[in-house]
Amino acid sequence: MLSKFGQLLQGATIRHSQYRRFYGQPVVQRDSVTDTTPTSLVLEGEARRFIHDCLRRVGVPFEKLRCISDIMLAADYRGIHGMGIGRLEMYLKDLQHGTVDITAEPEIISQTSVTAHVDGHGAMGVFVGNYCMDLAIDKAQKSGIGFVVAKRSHDIGMASWYAFRAMARGCIGLVLSNTPAMMVAPGGQDASIGANCLAFGADGKDSHFMLDMAASTKSMGAVEWAFINDDRIPSSWAMDESGHPTIFPCLALRANRLNPAGGHNGYCLATMIDVLCGVMSGANYATRVVSMEAEQGKGPTSNLGLVMLALDPCVFVPDFEERLDDFKKRIENSIPFDTSKPVRLAGELEKAHMLRVDDLGALSFPNIMLAKFKRLADFLCVPSLQLAFASNKSNYLRA
Repeated sequence: MLSKFGQLLQGATIRHSQYRRFYGQPVVQRDSVTDTTPTSLVLEGEARRFIHDCLRRVGVPFEKLRCISDIMLAADYRGIHGMGIGRLEMYLKDLQHGTVDITAEPEIISQTSVTAHVDGHGAMGVFVGNYCMDLAIDKAQKSGIGFVVAKRSHDIGMASWYAFRAMARGCIGLVLSNTPAMMVAPGGQDASIGANCLAFGADGKDSHFMLDMAASTKSMGAVEWAFINDDRIPSSWAMDESGHPTIFPCLALRANRLNPAGGHNGYCLATMIDVLCGVMSGANYATRVVSMEAEQGKGPTSNLGLVMLALDPCVFVPDFEERLDDFKKRIENSIPFDTSKPVRLAGELEKAHMLRVDDLGALSFPNIMLAKFKRLADFLCVPSLQLAFASNKSNYLRA
């Protein structure tokens, strides 16, 4: 049975026993954090309390706090730390400078039985994303498919969050969103298109499939995570300001130039996403999307676009869940080159990280990040994060 951390993922099917068999070994932190990185544990309830305290200091209404903290804690639960509580400071700056309109509500501009065009009105991305995916699911449950596009949104956080919402209600979920231009086209020198994101999720009877990726080799969140942990990055991830590959996160963040995944393949994927999310929705696209730092102080000017697609698989085949389980088994049973490293599908590392969090009963954060949160707490005059301690992992309190 899942701990309450699992409830963050909206009840999507997760079976731990089969992953313990193959992935029962300790799981390293994701995104460049090494085994030697000093970490501490924080209970989920305490992490949520800290997020809520900080958000309330910048005027977020009480009824909207849970929606924001849910997606950040779910990201840390899955090990996608670049989308987790580490983004809190960015969201606080956006709210403080008026880049995001916390009072705004998404609105339907036009719709049919299976489509909808939504204006986010500059609201936080998680509010726009939840609204659009829920609308797409409602349409899919009535007509088999729901296709919703939105303009005037902001950063949506962990894209797989919205696919899990679709899965929890019996649908396949597809999520697309564009981002500020931060990726260099093959043969180019400057950033001309966003490291646009994609998530796709489908539920089986005993397993689920979840793809969550950016069109770049690694997301900017992963670079930020490496910087926070004073780590280096592979030279294939990003360029410096002179257009040369770099292993230093600080230079990559300053230049804001990521490399596309698989060269032309990632670049073409990013352009397809931008056509759907930017061009077709009425949002900004390519270099018309300005960075969040450039927006701060100019009011709610962001105009990111997104696509939320929900499908009822039973419209096509009644035994979709059984077929998906069989599909996964056939791939996972393929002979690995290295027998110590079994073949894995997308999302397996995240499942292993979730299992580790459940075993610990708490979220693990690098001490250097916790020091950053301490400074943030002092600045906002809120209580600092309290750490969880125990004699061994089996005795960690479960929130």
